[in-house]
Amino acid sequence: MTAKMKLYLFLSTLLSIFEFGYVAPAFGDAFHVGTEETFDFTNIVQVGNAKNATVPFGYRAHATVTVGSVWGTDETKLLKIRVQNPTIVSIPDEKPGALVGVESAFYAWWNLGRIREVYFESADTVPVRNFKKAICALFQYQLLDGTYTEDDPSGQCEAKYISHSTTRYHKSKGNCHYDAKRIGRTEYALRSSLKTSRSTDFTVSTEGALQKVTSQDYVKYLLNAHDQFGAYYESIMQMSVQGSAQKTTTLEGSSVEEIVKQLSLEKDTLLIEAFKQPCEGSSCTNIIGLFKEYKKSLSNDNVGKEVSATALVNMIKVARQATKEDLVRILKAKSSNEIKGQLVDLLGAIQTVASHEAAKLELFNDSENEHMFFAERYLQALAIGTRPRLEIVQDLLEMAQQEHKNAKFSDSLIQSLASVARRYAQLDGNSYETEVVKKVVQFLNEKLNDCSRDHCKLQYIRGLQNLKCPSTANTLVTLALESSKSVCVAAMKALRSFSVYLWNDEFRAKFEDIFFQVSKRYDSSARTLALDILLDLKPDYDELSHLLQFLKSNDKAYEVKQYLLQKVRMYAEQCPDFGTMLRKIVEKDPALNNYNVLGPKGLSTALSRTFSTAPSFNASLTSLQEMNGGVLKRGIVDLTLDVDNEKTSLFTLGLYAGGMSSFVSSNDKDADEPEEEEDTTAGMELSVQGMIMRPLEFFNGKGELMGHVWSGTASEPTPAYQGITLLQDNEERFASHNGAIIQLSTTGAISIDLNGQVTMSLWGRNAQSKVEQNTGISMTGQLSLETFFVAMDVQFSAVQAPQLHLTSALDFSGDPALCMQLVQPKSSLKQQFVRTVSLPGTTHKAVRKTTKTFNINGLTHALNKKNSDMCNLISES
Repeated sequence: MTAKMKLYLFLSTLLSIFEFGYVAPAFGDAFHVGTEETFDFTNIVQVGNAKNATVPFGYRAHATVTVGSVWGTDETKLLKIRVQNPTIVSIPDEKPGALVGVESAFYAWWNLGRIREVYFESADTVPVRNFKKAICALFQYQLLDGTYTEDDPSGQCEAKYISHSTTRYHKSKGNCHYDAKRIGRTEYALRSSLKTSRSTDFTVSTEGALQKVTSQDYVKYLLNAHDQFGAYYESIMQMSVQGSAQKTTTLEGSSVEEIVKQLSLEKDTLLIEAFKQPCEGSSCTNIIGLFKEYKKSLSNDNVGKEVSATALVNMIKVARQATKEDLVRILKAKSSNEIKGQLVDLLGAIQTVASHEAAKLELFNDSENEHMFFAERYLQALAIGTRPRLEIVQDLLEMAQQEHKNAKFSDSLIQSLASVARRYAQLDGNSYETEVVKKVVQFLNEKLNDCSRDHCKLQYIRGLQNLKCPSTANTLVTLALESSKSVCVAAMKALRSFSVYLWNDEFRAKFEDIFFQVSKRYDSSARTLALDILLDLKPDYDELSHLLQFLKSNDKAYEVKQYLLQKVRMYAEQCPDFGTMLRKIVEKDPALNNYNVLGPKGLSTALSRTFSTAPSFNASLTSLQEMNGGVLKRGIVDLTLDVDNEKTSLFTLGLYAGGMSSFVSSNDKDADEPEEEEDTTAGMELSVQGMIMRPLEFFNGKGELMGHVWSGTASEPTPAYQGITLLQDNEERFASHNGAIIQLSTTGAISIDLNGQVTMSLWGRNAQSKVEQNTGISMTGQLSLETFFVAMDVQFSAVQAPQLHLTSALDFSGDPALCMQLVQPKSSLKQQFVRTVSLPGTTHKAVRKTTKTFNINGLTHALNKKNSDMCNLISES
């Protein structure tokens, strides 16, 4: 080889060194066989309020750790590790505890910076082993930059190493896989988020021996509904070498396995195991005791208040561990008679096989209507639950396949089956192709096909609406295009609830057919629902222009035109880009940009208003009112939780009416309405967290309506819905580097009392209505850890009791005038943070509690100018 070539190779190697970083030293001086090193070990753990992490609270553990290399070669060694003089104190009280049982020696197989296996004495318990594994994992490190797969107490992680010098390194861990046992809501707004950071900085000698290591875990656990509401956890482990290495006794053997066998040790890995300290004596809570404690909070008077929602939150975890016998005992107690409805809500929220069997035993009795009422309430609560079980889905399907005397119960059973099947399909590992879900889809389709009457079809269409299976979309579209008025509207309501991502150009064309009445005439409600879907698809410039051309058409359905105009104005207020596009379209078309087109007559409204903001949760209120002949035809008030541009419906109140225009003196009539006389009917449709309930019919037929008018039975406040249902229901675990498993959970509940009244005067030709929605919301989150030497807990909670009053006044003595008022009374929000740390074996327990109360002013929502003008007109008359 020539001198030039040698020089070239040398320079190439030198350039490679500078390009790719430091040439890391070998492990030649790490853990010399026959030597022992002493390290100073400290672990500081703090927990607190995620929004205010300035106040220290937690514990500090300290120990001396000796590490002796008792067997091995340059690459693989058996380390004998001993924890000495362990101490623990609480922060900030500095009260001492006890670290017992950790001083026995344990061993680790160290191979080129990796801990392959760990060996313990049989007497070491699971929590003791977890603690020792955390210390052992600190001796696992690499000296070459790159990404490695490592097992340690955090799980199996991707560890990325970056060298800062020849002796200083940084390790960051991500994508850690461990048994998180994650349970969560599918709705983003009702879930919780976990923000984590895992990193390690370590220093080695120039020969590669470990000198100092600092490992940090940081966790922030937050409610998605409020991104600053939650708790944090921080653990910092530090270990540094003390003095110089000393000689130690070595062991004889041909392999690690042989030595381990000689010492009668048990093989293990660095992965930690779950540990739960058994409760003792008064610390053990059972469902009977909680029932007695919260019996008063669950009274009928407290439904719609935060106290009843809090009771459900505090009972649910223990109730899920209860036996069927204990749950039956509670239901049968004499003191349960006054609160049976709320206990039924609890049974539906539990969603265990034991709770389902208890409900069937005590509530499902076809011979008594009262029991059927509670059975329906159980099915409604079960449908909203978040932890569907296969056994329960199968049982509901079997029940639905049987004939039932009570038609209301049968309808509620179908809706519950569909909703529970949908939630079951959404669980990890499941889908709409899961066997039991396919059976539910097949059952609903077959029953729908067997129906000969519209009333029968409607309940199964609602079932498909609750199921939301994509494969049923074509069936619903066919029903919307080819069926009677009532079936068409029901099918469109179901389609409106499906994800917009299902709708391709073929579906869009069919929705345009319905809205523009291309192939035939459609009911105005079907048309407005089709319009809702077309707008949900976020039309571009040309698509929106096409929709707005309807305003210039000769179609005399002025309420549909008014609805379109109201809806696009609402979207323009919510989205500036949409508003800009809308203005461009209108300004470009002179025929469109005039008062005759942009100011059509009609009482239909569409609006969205902010319901609450920080310090409360971001929520909005959407009101859609479709009118016909001066009276309400279809109305919706929807309360939604808004998080990161995603909306989750908490509660939807829908009102419908037909055949009422004959009571209103009006010379105008929508041309698209059928000429034949329509049945006089009215009712209410309720949706709780997306689950559609069977409708509540007020009356059917003019005779029944007149009976209400003359007797005044509708003029007193009448309960329409009462119930307590779960909101948040999330659980997961975080494996910390210090050997502790952090338990994380959020549980929320909403208690609703909805009542209404209607008064009507045929002499004065006016009518008034009032709907009051009283709501109690309770949300609790928890971050806790429990080891054999410390128990820590952070609880953060928020309670609020918002109310909403919707009143309307209709004057039909001349041209119909409708005045609506949406009132939100004042309320308060109470937030509480409670932190506790206790050291087992001592009487010490530190508690820190912080409470904040925010007063939220009441308001009357501004609706629109037309409504204000009508209110002024009615008040002057």
